[in-house]
Amino acid sequence: MPRRSAAASTATTTTTANNNTIITKQAEEIKARVHSHAARTDENFKVGVEVEVCLIDKRGTPIDARPVIERLRHYHDVDFEYGICQLEYRTQPVSFERLARLNSQFEEFIEHLELIINKVYKHHNVFPVFLGSNPSPHILKDGLITKKPRYLRLARWQSRLPDVEIDGQEFKAVHVAAAIQGFHLHLQGRNPNFTAQMFNHILNLIPSVILLGANSRLLAGRVFSLHEPRIYLYDQTEQQNSGFPGVSRYLGGVEDYIDYIISRKPIVAKDYFEMVKERHDDARIQLNTGFYRVETRVMSVQPTPKTMMAMIEFFAGYLHRAIHEERVLRPLPAIREERQAVVRSGFNAKTHFNMIETLRSQLAYARKGLSDLGVKPDFLSILENRLDNKTTAGEYVARLWQTKFNGSMEQTLQEVVSDIWERTKSNQPIS
Repeated sequence: MPRRSAAASTATTTTTANNNTIITKQAEEIKARVHSHAARTDENFKVGVEVEVCLIDKRGTPIDARPVIERLRHYHDVDFEYGICQLEYRTQPVSFERLARLNSQFEEFIEHLELIINKVYKHHNVFPVFLGSNPSPHILKDGLITKKPRYLRLARWQSRLPDVEIDGQEFKAVHVAAAIQGFHLHLQGRNPNFTAQMFNHILNLIPSVILLGANSRLLAGRVFSLHEPRIYLYDQTEQQNSGFPGVSRYLGGVEDYIDYIISRKPIVAKDYFEMVKERHDDARIQLNTGFYRVETRVMSVQPTPKTMMAMIEFFAGYLHRAIHEERVLRPLPAIREERQAVVRSGFNAKTHFNMIETLRSQLAYARKGLSDLGVKPDFLSILENRLDNKTTAGEYVARLWQTKFNGSMEQTLQEVVSDIWERTKSNQPIS
């Protein structure tokens, strides 16, 4: 590799210093705004959602999502994602009293998605995949990154990182983001202090939502032994700078979160808001709108709208009651340990605490919180059934693959993806 010239190194150093100055100045301005908003009374628990989907054909070939995105934009808020076969669907924030409306929005999106795919690829059998990871064996190839400046800058950085390994198989760091899909919630807080409390209590839920929401054991044509390989890959490919937020203590306020963000070394970020986005923390506080919101990023996309709704109910019900009652926060080291154990071993995870009983208590707590809010929990029972049966969508998909595999990768892939897609369209939860 040719050496960079002294002039190029000096220019890079100068640019980095300028960016750091911009980030520090922005952080101070944002802190001042946060301080002035201490007494705000915005509406709590307005919920917005991001759903990431990938497209493959019956042979497992990744399919360019661009023509689908361009047509879907007439009906829904959709955008490009890191991989060319990925798309992201976003909902506008809705009031908690209208939460059930999100289920209908998900169903409408899926209906339009199918119609447009059938029009665009009418002579080509294409499946949308809501599995948290791309099952195609062809997804680990070069040339599958969307040509947008931010993604290309990240790709250049990731191309310099070492490979990672799961079950004896190596992955290039630059391939991972194009192979996995998430389900993100944006939860609005009443004011900055309430939002910081939401962030703290969300950290307490992270092992539980990984346990119940795992949906990605089938990745790149293979079933992996980890309960949630998607998270493991993210953690490793970003050199363990992502994942569970690297806070040393619970937030005393949003200002503490701002300090946490600017304490990190920028990778490709040019300002504070890019700093927040450039690492994939399980939860992060969004300050780039006129409101105060926490975004959760820990979950795989769920295969059905009803299951996505169940996750939303779990978060909102639990957070309402936990903050209202000032529930005691668990030690951060214990949660980090549980998170690692669950990613690897799922319901068989061994930790200092009984994960099953912790989760059972949290689900009951969420049900009470929904009742306090005057909301009938229409979907939470899906998660309660998963806990009782000690199963997830990920386990269902893994068993389906192992049952149907007959030596033909293409045929098995088509049968598995078709099975899940029918459940997605009919909104038939896997529990």
